[in-house]
Amino acid sequence: MKQIISSPLLLTLVVIGLVYILGFSLVYLKKAYTRCREMGISKEDLAKVIKSSLVFSIVPSLSIVVGLFALVSVLGVLWSWWRLSVIGSLSYETLISSSVASALGFSTSAEMLENATGTQFGVVMILMSIGMLSGFLILIPFGKKLSMSVNKTENASTWKYVLSGTFMLCLFAVYVPVLLFGDTIQAAVMLTGLVVALLIGFLASKNPKLRWLSEFVMAFSMIAGMISSIFWTSLFQ
Repeated sequence: MKQIISSPLLLTLVVIGLVYILGFSLVYLKKAYTRCREMGISKEDLAKVIKSSLVFSIVPSLSIVVGLFALVSVLGVLWSWWRLSVIGSLSYETLISSSVASALGFSTSAEMLENATGTQFGVVMILMSIGMLSGFLILIPFGKKLSMSVNKTENASTWKYVLSGTFMLCLFAVYVPVLLFGDTIQAAVMLTGLVVALLIGFLASKNPKLRWLSEFVMAFSMIAGMISSIFWTSLFQ
């Protein structure tokens, strides 16, 4: 397995994929910029939009970088890099790797990384890819219709807020029990991150000078959780 996750072939495929996505993004950035200029939007206004978009893109990415370091110990550098750079999610990747590790008879994902065969790691890669793509494939035939339905009810109903809230509750119902009851250390780390997130949110809401903290809630809570894992591991093991 270690030969696969650090192989030149996987590195080449990951780089090709990332270059393609970068090129795709730049092409559509140019198209959008050109269209905005045709609509009469000034270059100064566009520059402001681009700058603010960069800030709001980079800041949330800090939590992804932190998640990358956490996922490397489970999936290796290259596959973790690919999953979190494209269409992956740290919570999803962690859940899948833990579930597959348990199904294969390994006590932890780290143990799977050390002892799994290439075929077993291939199963992990396929499940991560297909599972995450399912939502994207559903949006191809139904995404536009769903979006239009939500927009039609913007001023007439609160249904879209109910739908959004229900979706988030379903996510919590799936992930939270796994984290709370799967492992004591895992549960302690999650609760630590939750406490830090609530504290940061409280400080940001009460003090106008600390409102900038609200942009870093996820990053700070993840860092705190990772640091606390050292303490919890020494306490419970």
